[in-house]
Amino acid sequence: MMPFAALALANCLAVNGDSGQILAGDLAAVVPGLAVSAPATPVALAPAPGVTRVFRVPELRRMAARFGWNWQPDGDICVTRPVSPPDAAQFLAAMRQAMPQAEITILDYDRQPAPAGRLEFPANGLHPGPHGALWMGSVRYAGTYRFPVWARVKIVVPVTRVIAAADLAPGRAIAADAVRVETRLENPPPGPVLVSAGEAIGKWPRTLIRAGTPIDAAMLANPRVVDRGDSVTVEVFDGAAHLELSAVADGSGAVGDNIAVLNPDSHRRFMARVEAKGRVSVGSPAGKRNP
Repeated sequence: MMPFAALALANCLAVNGDSGQILAGDLAAVVPGLAVSAPATPVALAPAPGVTRVFRVPELRRMAARFGWNWQPDGDICVTRPVSPPDAAQFLAAMRQAMPQAEITILDYDRQPAPAGRLEFPANGLHPGPHGALWMGSVRYAGTYRFPVWARVKIVVPVTRVIAAADLAPGRAIAADAVRVETRLENPPPGPVLVSAGEAIGKWPRTLIRAGTPIDAAMLANPRVVDRGDSVTVEVFDGAAHLELSAVADGSGAVGDNIAVLNPDSHRRFMARVEAKGRVSVGSPAGKRNP
């Protein structure tokens, strides 16, 4: 008959995947003659995935004395958190939960043995690359612990976007018939995209946008409402004080831009914020801050 010490080391106690601790009941389940009154009592931290922890006889005796167990251990006990190779089908199922509308093909995946737990691939874990997107995920185990995993995937999703219906020249407002809205399969965009024509109409392309090109917000600028040389009304705020004066724009800008303005009387230049066509401001009213 194999001695218990050899049996324990050959067949380690497997920690429950949902637990971060080794419980008294875990030991009692594998130690002949060990009875515990409170099986849910934590006795030690559980090992990390794939790691084996060995409790030597002196430590087991101290543990028995600490918890009042009527037990005299005569051999070491090993405890491990089991791991197993990942399954591509499980990876794909977790990815489809995160992005059910996507068409996903796994090109390669992490084959490192992982602990039992909940497999998660969050949408923000996608990182586009020239040879397929790298999707970082994790196995959630023992409550809040995470074991990292990865997969390289080909993925396309239906994306509704604003498309240039004709070449769009810089410095000209986009007309309503110059854009259209389409839904097409493409790689997940890295950030928000324009989804309605109204987000583009009236704005100015920063550079030439060719027909058929999807339009992103970074490609557009708000239309200028003040041009260099325009006469403008300057509102000046200083706490509760408020005054207005006439000046000449020494720069061009859209609402919210800061431009140089020339006082024709003193010939001094100063910076002002464009508020509307023909109006700029300096400072802000009491109790209100400029963005």
